[in-house]
Amino acid sequence: MTSAGVSPDHFAFPAALKAAAGLKVLDAGRQLHAAVVKSGYQSSPVTVANTVLTMYAKCDDIGSAFKVFDRMPERDQVSWNSMVATLCMFEEWELALEAFRMMQEDGLNPSSFTLVSVAQACSNLSKSEGLRLGKQVHGYGLRTGFYTDGRTFTYNALVAMYAKLGKVSDSVALFHRFDYRDIVTWNTMISSLAQNVQDEESLALVCQMYRREIQESPMRNDDLFENSFAACALVDMYCNFGKVDEGRHVFDRVSERRIGIWNAMISGYAQNGLYEEALDLFIEVETIAGLTPNATTLASALPACVCSEVFSCKESIHGYVVKRGLGCDKYVQNALMDMYFRVGKIEVSRRIFNGMEARDLVSWNTMITGCIITGHFSEAFQLLSQMQRTRNTDEEQDMDAIVNTNYKPNNISLITVLPACATLAALAKGKEIHAYAVRNSLASDVAVGSALVDMYAKCGGGSTKAFQDRVVRGEAKANEVTFIAVFAACSHSGMVNQGVELFHRMRKDHGVEPTPDHYACVVDLLGRAGKLEEAYHLITTMKPGTQQAEVWSSLLGSCRTHGDVELGETAANHLFQLEPNVASHYVLLSNIYAAAGLWDKATEIRKKMKELGVKKEPGCSWIEVGDQVHQFRAGDSLHPQCARLHSFLEKLWSRMRKEGYVPDTSCVLHNVDEDEKELILCGHSEKLAIAFGILNTPPGTPIRVAKNLRVCNDCHTASKYISKIEGREIILRDIRRFHHFRNGFCSCGDYW
Repeated sequence: MTSAGVSPDHFAFPAALKAAAGLKVLDAGRQLHAAVVKSGYQSSPVTVANTVLTMYAKCDDIGSAFKVFDRMPERDQVSWNSMVATLCMFEEWELALEAFRMMQEDGLNPSSFTLVSVAQACSNLSKSEGLRLGKQVHGYGLRTGFYTDGRTFTYNALVAMYAKLGKVSDSVALFHRFDYRDIVTWNTMISSLAQNVQDEESLALVCQMYRREIQESPMRNDDLFENSFAACALVDMYCNFGKVDEGRHVFDRVSERRIGIWNAMISGYAQNGLYEEALDLFIEVETIAGLTPNATTLASALPACVCSEVFSCKESIHGYVVKRGLGCDKYVQNALMDMYFRVGKIEVSRRIFNGMEARDLVSWNTMITGCIITGHFSEAFQLLSQMQRTRNTDEEQDMDAIVNTNYKPNNISLITVLPACATLAALAKGKEIHAYAVRNSLASDVAVGSALVDMYAKCGGGSTKAFQDRVVRGEAKANEVTFIAVFAACSHSGMVNQGVELFHRMRKDHGVEPTPDHYACVVDLLGRAGKLEEAYHLITTMKPGTQQAEVWSSLLGSCRTHGDVELGETAANHLFQLEPNVASHYVLLSNIYAAAGLWDKATEIRKKMKELGVKKEPGCSWIEVGDQVHQFRAGDSLHPQCARLHSFLEKLWSRMRKEGYVPDTSCVLHNVDEDEKELILCGHSEKLAIAFGILNTPPGTPIRVAKNLRVCNDCHTASKYISKIEGREIILRDIRRFHHFRNGFCSCGDYW
C-alpha cells in the first residue's frame, strides 16, 4: 500500500496492528505505531489507539501499553476494557480492579466484557478479599442486567470465579439456575469440580451433559484419535500418570499430527525421564513430519537436552534457538536459564534474565531456583525481595519496571527458598516466609506445608510431632513430599518403629507409592539406629538401577558412623558403579578404613580419587548475623576476624578442658601425632562459626550455624560444652539434621 503511494488510514492501521499482535512481532508493531504517530492517528479516532494498546499487550510489552493508555486524550469503553484485560493478562489483579473503579469515575459504564475480566481478577485475590469484591461485582451485574440477558460468557466467568475461590457450592447453584448453558458453561463447571477435587461430581456432570444431548464433538466422533485436541489431551493425561507407552499409542494412531501433539509427546517423554526418546522425537518434528518447531517445542525439548547423557554439547541447542528466531520468547528463555544453571553456567543465566524484555512469574522462580541449586543463597533471597518491589507509577521511566519487579511469590517460589533457609539454618528468614505464606493463603498448600515442616525441623525452631500424628491418624492429606519430611523427622527423633510402620502403610492407607527418596529416608532411619542389616535387606527389595544411588549412599554413611567395614565396602562398590564421579563416596569409604586403622586401604582410595580427578568438597559453615551470612572453612585464615576467632578458641579450649572436655582425635583421619590432631580439631569450620556468633552477638542470643557436611563427633561434644560455658543456645544444622544445644545437652540425645 505504502509502496503504491497510498497512505494507510484509520481502517488499515488497526488491521495491520492486529496482524502484528497475532504474530507477536513487537518490532513490526513498534514500526506501525511510529507510522500511526506520523500520520496523526495517535489521538483520533480512538479505535487506532485502542488497537495500538492491545498490540503492545499481546506482544508482552506492558510498559508501552501503559504509556499509550496514559497519553490517550480521549478514552472510550473499549479503551478501558483493553486496559483492564491487559492488567489481567499480566496478573496485575489489584491494578485491574483499580482500573475498573477509575473507568466508572471517568463516566463510562462497564460492559459485559469488563465484568469477565473483573471476575477473573477477583478470583486471583486471597479468598476473603476475592469473595468480598467478587460478590460486589456479582451484585453490580445483577443490577445492570448483565447476568440476566442470556450472555453465557459473563455467567461462565462468574461460575469459574466462585469455584476458584473455594465456593464450589455457589458455582453449582449458579450453574443450575442458568437457562442458556452452552458447551463452555458445562466445561467450566466440570473443570471447576475437578480442580476442587470433587472428581465423582465432575464425572457425574459429564454423564448428565450427554444425557441432555450436549454435542461435544471428540466424545461423539467415531474416531476419537482424529480430533487433534482430544488426542493431545489424552497424550498429556497418560504421560502425567506415567503411562508413556499408552500416550505413545495414542500419538501413533493420529493420522494427521499437528505441532501440538508432537509437543505433548516430547514433553511427556521428558517429564518421565525418557530424555533420548524426547530428543529423537524432537528431531523427527522436522525430518519426518516436516513441521517447524515452535516455542513450546523447544521449551519441552530443552530439559531433555540438559538431562540426556547422549546429548553432550548442551549449549549448542541455544544456537538452534537463535536461528529459529525464538531467542526472545520468554518461555524459551526460561528453559534456557534452567539449562545453563544445570550445567553450572550461572553467568549466562543471569545475562538471559537481565536481557528479558518481559519476565513472568516462571522467570523469577527459575532464577531463584537456579541460585539455590548453585549455592548462591543470598542472591536467591535478594531476588525473592526484588520481585515484590513496590512500583512507582508516577514516573514514566519506571513503567517497564512494573513487568519485571512486581510479582507475588507463589507456592513454587516458597518451596524453592524454604530449603535454602533450612540449609543455612536461617530461622528468621524462614519465619518471614512463613508469615508471607499465611498472609497470602499459601500455608495450606501441601507442598508449602511440607517445606515449612522441613525448614522448622532443620532450623531447630519447632517440632513436627503433632504433624506426624495427624498423618499417621489420616487427619492430614499427605503427598510424596509430606512423607519425606515425616520420615526425616522420625529419623532425627529416633522414632524407628513408627517410621518403618508408616513406610509399610503409606501405599495402603494413604495411596502414596513409595519412591526411591522414601526408601533412602527409611534406610537412613534404620542406619542411624544401627540396624544396618535390616537397611541392607530393604535396599535389596528395590529394583536395581540408578535410582538406588541415594539408598546406598545412606547406608554407606551409616556404616561410617557404626564402623561396619564389610557392609561399607559393599555399599561403596555399588556407588562406584552408579556414581563414579561423586567424591563423598570415596571419602566415606576412606574414612571407614582410617577409623578402623586400615591406613593402606585409606591411602589407596585417596590415590584412586586423584587418578579419577575426583575432588572432595571442602567443609564449610555459615552463620547469619544481622543481614549478612558469614562463611568459614576449616582452618580459615581469610575471614577479617580470623585472628580474633583463633585466639578466642584457644582460651575457650582451656576452659572446656577444665569442665571435663576431652578432644576426640579419632575424628581426625590423618596419620599424625595427637597434638597436631587437636590443632586440626580446634580449627573446624563449625567451631569458627560458633566463635564468631559468640563474639558478634549480644549475650544470651541464640547462635544458628549451618554446615555443608556432617558434623563430626568432636564438634558435637565441643558444642555441648560451649553452650554450657557461654550460656548460649546453639543450633547447628549439618547436612543430615539439626542439633539444638542448651546447658550442655543436645536435642538429639546424642542419637544422630
